[in-house]
Amino acid sequence: MRIRFIVFAAALASPLAAQGNTALYSSWSGLGGFDYQRYGFDKGYVVHSGAQWSLPLVLVAPLGAHASVDLTTHYAHTEVTDSASLVHSGLTDTQLRLLYTIGAQRAVASISVNLPTGKHSFPTDSFRVASGVSSTYLSFPVNSLGSAFGVTTGLAYATPAGKWNLGLAGSVRFQANYHPFTNDSLNYKPGLEGRLRLGADRLVGERGRLLFGLTFSTFSTDEFSGVSSSGLGPFNPGSRFITEFGYAYSWGRTSLTFGAWDYYRMAGSSGATTLGDTKENVFNTEIRVARQLSPRFAIEPLAAFRQWSPADIRGGRLYSFGTNLRFGLNDRWSGVASGRFGTGWIFDPSAGRSDVTATGLSLYLRYQQ
Repeated sequence: MRIRFIVFAAALASPLAAQGNTALYSSWSGLGGFDYQRYGFDKGYVVHSGAQWSLPLVLVAPLGAHASVDLTTHYAHTEVTDSASLVHSGLTDTQLRLLYTIGAQRAVASISVNLPTGKHSFPTDSFRVASGVSSTYLSFPVNSLGSAFGVTTGLAYATPAGKWNLGLAGSVRFQANYHPFTNDSLNYKPGLEGRLRLGADRLVGERGRLLFGLTFSTFSTDEFSGVSSSGLGPFNPGSRFITEFGYAYSWGRTSLTFGAWDYYRMAGSSGATTLGDTKENVFNTEIRVARQLSPRFAIEPLAAFRQWSPADIRGGRLYSFGTNLRFGLNDRWSGVASGRFGTGWIFDPSAGRSDVTATGLSLYLRYQQ
């Protein structure tokens, strides 16, 4: 969720209005809409279905000549069904981020605050909902309603190097402790998160562009306290690597985009014990072909593949197909309507292999001042 809507916020930026203005956003903009995602599973799997609809809101605005601010939040409704239906519904946490451009737009310093506007404590029997939506394989748009107050500081730098544009960014995240369950005294204190990202892109010929990215995240120890924490030792989450690749080529009114990413999480540990079942890898690739049918309307069919590979089981595989419709209503309003259908399978040690069907629908509207 966070990655998706940080990209949306960045997409709202427009060219600088004046040479002396180095703010990331030169005018205020907003994005809102509706997103629906559902997965259905064969009988015998631990759940019958998981579905979520959400209403995202992203606002960005300049603050003077060098600073900008953006805000991201959602209202989300998530339902997991097995023998009964379990529901999470409500406002999510709100992310408020301040960005300051240093020098001639080559460096950007940022501070982001997680405001705990979402619900972060639920009954213990609702844990299946939280674990279902947080699955990296299923990738629900909103993977958590809330947690606790948090602060992230970051610094990014970009520079040209011959035919390449190179970027380096780093951040550190702190999050306060909170009680995840309403009927349990367990207290959870997340560790610090450090993140480093490298990026590069270049033109290929006159019509192509190539992009690479690598993100490394590491974490300090998570701690548990409270009466129910007996038997729960300190937990060290495994480090995570995200590799990204993209290529875009355009000719006439048609463009081809190919992208792939790989998410690898190393095994975590509790004390001296390595927890092998926390290790996983998710690979995703997608290809899109867009055709501009008029100055304000384009159609973009797509196909995607995703492979989930946990440490010691078969994991899962998903094939999906869909179409994006990009449209402009006038000089200020534009939008994207999307529909997807997917089919595949998932493996569970107790249930064996189960077929999966996936459905996704979304509509986003953007206003640009």
